Amino acid sequence: MFWSRPLSALPADASQQHGNAAADPARPLTGLGLFRHLADEDAYVLSAWADIAARLRLLGLAGGAVFLLASIVDWTKLHDTPQFWQVLLARLAVLALGLYLWHVASRQDKQPAALRRALIAFEIAGIVGFRLVNLAYGGYSPNQGMSGLLMVLAFYTFVPMLSRWNFWLLPLSTATLFIQSAWWYGASARDLAALAVIALFVHALGWTAAVRSARGSRQSWLERQRLDREMDERRAAESNLRHLFEVCPVPLVLSQQADDSVLRLNRAAQTLLDPAQRHPTPGSARMAGFYADDAARSAITQALRRSGEAGPTDVRMRNSNGQGLHVLLAARTLRFDGQPAILTSLVEITERKQRELALARQTETDALTGLFNRRGFFDRAAALLQAQRGALPSLLLLDADHFKRVNDTHGHAVGDAVLLQLSSRMAAALRDDDVLARIGGEEFAVLLPSTPIEHALHLAERLREAVARHALRVHGARVTMSLSIGVTALRPGELRIDAALSRADAAMYRAKQGGRNRVECADPVA
Repeated sequence: MFWSRPLSALPADASQQHGNAAADPARPLTGLGLFRHLADEDAYVLSAWADIAARLRLLGLAGGAVFLLASIVDWTKLHDTPQFWQVLLARLAVLALGLYLWHVASRQDKQPAALRRALIAFEIAGIVGFRLVNLAYGGYSPNQGMSGLLMVLAFYTFVPMLSRWNFWLLPLSTATLFIQSAWWYGASARDLAALAVIALFVHALGWTAAVRSARGSRQSWLERQRLDREMDERRAAESNLRHLFEVCPVPLVLSQQADDSVLRLNRAAQTLLDPAQRHPTPGSARMAGFYADDAARSAITQALRRSGEAGPTDVRMRNSNGQGLHVLLAARTLRFDGQPAILTSLVEITERKQRELALARQTETDALTGLFNRRGFFDRAAALLQAQRGALPSLLLLDADHFKRVNDTHGHAVGDAVLLQLSSRMAAALRDDDVLARIGGEEFAVLLPSTPIEHALHLAERLREAVARHALRVHGARVTMSLSIGVTALRPGELRIDAALSRADAAMYRAKQGGRNRVECADPVA
């Protein structure tokens, strides 16, 4: 069985079984309320040494002294008999064993076995001493019987029970009193019956109280042991978790759910989010302060409230120095110190995002001019049309007139330089929000956000004049260039640019057919 081993030998991971056994007194404890195993009994005595030793010191010193002081009564009745000296010797012996009990209970090196033996010796000496006193007085007295039973009751209620002998010596004391009274003194049946009734009451009451006291104190000790073990395990677990939290290579942030205050940053998170250590104390920073994208933060907060977890998702953040970061963020709710909290893990992906953006720029950017290429222009136009509010955009389609002649006359190197200078002149003539792209060899497109057709025509004329007014200087050669431009406005319900591009292309073709270096509009103008 599980309890075949003493409690003191239980491994730390048996705390749950230990707790179950503590709740079932029949398993670790005997019927007397004592531990089945001496090692457990000794451990209990050592833990309760201050209380047990104090009571036994008082018992040894006061009990021995009172027993000796009773020799004054002996003197008044027995001073002229030899029995007086016998009784005095017995009283001195009881006092000596009482002083020994006091000594053992006062020692610094606590010895439960020695204390147990000293208590049993003192009890036996007290029983023998009382019987000798009774013999010396030579007759039965109800007062003697009552005093003996009162002593038994006092032992039951005051003396801590450290072994089964502490229980059984008390009925033995009463039994010797009955034997002495009946056989030695020949006490009357009425006196013996009265003594028996009182003795039964005293022992039933005292035995029950002593068992309950022994059982209750030991069960309380078992419960304290279980709680202490659980607390030790919890502290060890918390210490391990704190250590794992600190040394985890993944940045971890623990924040309060109520006010968003940061409770803890592990070392990796400190390096990532607070390299200058501007927030050394818990609560000195808010998690919101590290987000660079309020919309992303709001989405994560809503996900946490809805399902208790969010991510993994790409989020733009910034550290305490204001430097931007890209992270892969995952978060979930939990309880910390009894309060709702959020644990957030961050994996920095700044370099990866930079590579992705660089790759995206390469796939969406014209290598020669640095403008959007055809793919980039279509993607940008689609995003602009999705977010369009207010006036509709307009579109320009531009073609460099007679560009093939430039390549044939001056070579492709000059042709490339011409395209580069044309891009610069057009970009300088446009607004910041306008989207300029090279969508073909010498063909360009401009998307004009929230621009009515009249303003678009005005911008188209400005572009045409910016190119035609001044010849280009390329590698020492003077190159005159002009633009043919088609203009159109996007129509309500158009979420793609393809139809508008076709209209602009038709208008640009009319400009070329009409003599080049001109602007044609695909839409009627009021």
